[in-house]
Amino acid sequence: MHSPAAKKDGFWGSVAKVTDWLNTRIKNIDIFDEHYQNEAKTNPFYALGPIFYLVWFITMATGLILIMWYIPSKAVAFDSILDIQTKVPWGNLMRGVHKYGADAMIIAATMRVFRMFLNADYKPGKELNIAIGLVMLLLSMYSGLSGYLLIWNQRAFWATKVFATFPTYMDQFPVMGDYYEPLVKSLHLGWNTAEVLLGAGGSITQETITRFFSLHLAFSLIPLILVEIYFYNNNYKRIPLNWLKRIVVSMMLVITAIVLPAAQGRRSDPDVTPLPILSDWYFLGLYQMYKYLEPVVATEITMVIPISVILLPFLDTYISGPGEKALMKRPFILMMTIMGGLTWIIFSLLIIANIANIHSDPPFWRAFMYLLIDVGIIWQLVLLWQQSDMKEKAKGVSACVVMGLIGATQAFWGWVFYYMAKTEMFMSPLSQAGTYLLCRPFMGKDAQATEDLIQALVPKGAQMPYNTDFIVAVQTRWLPKVQNGEALLNQLKEIQTHKSPIDFIYQLIPTFNNDQPMYKGMMDFMISNKWAWDYVTFQNRMTKGVEAHYPLPVPEVDWWWMIAGAITTVAAIVVGIECQKAKALIPAKPVPQAPAAPAAKPAAPATPVAKTEAAPETQATEAPKVDAPKEAPKADSSEEKKD
Repeated sequence: MHSPAAKKDGFWGSVAKVTDWLNTRIKNIDIFDEHYQNEAKTNPFYALGPIFYLVWFITMATGLILIMWYIPSKAVAFDSILDIQTKVPWGNLMRGVHKYGADAMIIAATMRVFRMFLNADYKPGKELNIAIGLVMLLLSMYSGLSGYLLIWNQRAFWATKVFATFPTYMDQFPVMGDYYEPLVKSLHLGWNTAEVLLGAGGSITQETITRFFSLHLAFSLIPLILVEIYFYNNNYKRIPLNWLKRIVVSMMLVITAIVLPAAQGRRSDPDVTPLPILSDWYFLGLYQMYKYLEPVVATEITMVIPISVILLPFLDTYISGPGEKALMKRPFILMMTIMGGLTWIIFSLLIIANIANIHSDPPFWRAFMYLLIDVGIIWQLVLLWQQSDMKEKAKGVSACVVMGLIGATQAFWGWVFYYMAKTEMFMSPLSQAGTYLLCRPFMGKDAQATEDLIQALVPKGAQMPYNTDFIVAVQTRWLPKVQNGEALLNQLKEIQTHKSPIDFIYQLIPTFNNDQPMYKGMMDFMISNKWAWDYVTFQNRMTKGVEAHYPLPVPEVDWWWMIAGAITTVAAIVVGIECQKAKALIPAKPVPQAPAAPAAKPAAPATPVAKTEAAPETQATEAPKVDAPKEAPKADSSEEKKD
């Protein structure tokens, strides 16, 4: 229902519409499938929410018991776990139920997210439930990760060490990373994140185990408090499962803990690196991806995946319509779900088998993932093309726009990947080189002079140190080996002071340097932050014979998805035009007309009147006379006779 204010035009009407949109989705929030109790009686997949809450409660209860014997100390953590398993009555069983309960939470949360996508449980107006389901899954995974280290065995120690290095790659991200180097010098976002997680300069020490122990408790207890407030305010039943179902779920955990006791492993040894380094099962696919890709790119994709999952229900609402729930009429979501599930499963199996060819495998996986998405889009476009209802077909214009944008985005990344594959330059240096190219017309003669000086000062194929000013890097690394190096470097410093028409933009950027708080202009910024050097490197690697074996060939398999993005975009445009034409074929609604006035009865002949001065007016205004009905003959009555 829209509020009365939402019907108004202007700014406040727009605000009211946004408020109504948010209120609708907040009212439809469903954390543990509390609104699907009737469906859960016939479909067990709608009982995943209550099952998640049940195993969460069991996991917390067993964890609180284990705390009584566990000691979060680097020196005795491993021994305290050993004592729990061997000396505490039922300790082995209790730890097994705790471990497999945490695994069951992740399984239930994962299956629930897939169910919501396949059954379109985010329609209508329930898109935020996908985000809530994803948060539940991530909290379960990170709670498991923080508890994984507490065992303090060899596998957990090294898996945590590898995992904790991932945030440090954020310092190399575009914009927040080397894209604007002084900002990195000031913030150190990636390194500070690792420091918060690990402490002690990023190495695993007593501080690490203390922080992970605190996080392990926080990931369970804080959400529990919020969930209890939610249940209390809405008067919902917490676990709408009968006692038989509760016992079955609990016994599954107990039997699993008895048949497959929780592993103890070997005591951690920082001096011996195990091969391969494996995390717990739910992060195995992520580790395989880090094998295939550069760590920076893999970290970026890791952050993009949750954002994409949250956006998917909104995209599907535009593509298939707010009320469409039939799976075969939502092929885009179907193929996206298949792609995500298969990739996770296969990657996990590959890393267990220690199979990974970092040179030949990635092109096939890129083609597999992109082409599955393209199949879903083309399938969806075919359904729109075949739509016989012109009114429904006309609604497909917005769907074609969305799918066309997805295809265009894929085509754009295919174009970017072409240069990445040719030059082995990743997003940060490639985007810096591209920005320099856009600003090059404003540099005049300084552009070519700067590039020639960089060619003379820096050897071809040299590796530029990260997070270092270009002038400082040249002075410390290559200047003594360059003939007339001092004179060339002074010329470059002189160019840094030259003016350009857009200096006012760069003069607003702080350098975080007390001696020079702001940049002098565009040339100062471009040279200091190595954007000019990135452009020179890009040009060298794209020119055959200039630098080593560059440019490199693009793998043939990658051409499949690069071309498919363009084809998908064209197909969306063609179908969109057909949908637009369908609007003209919709019969216009008949304009409602006012009811016709009843026809006037013919006037009776006027009675002759005497001719007076008022006679004409009387004749004109007098109502037609109607003969009175004849009176029925009266029956004789005794009273009348008496009279």
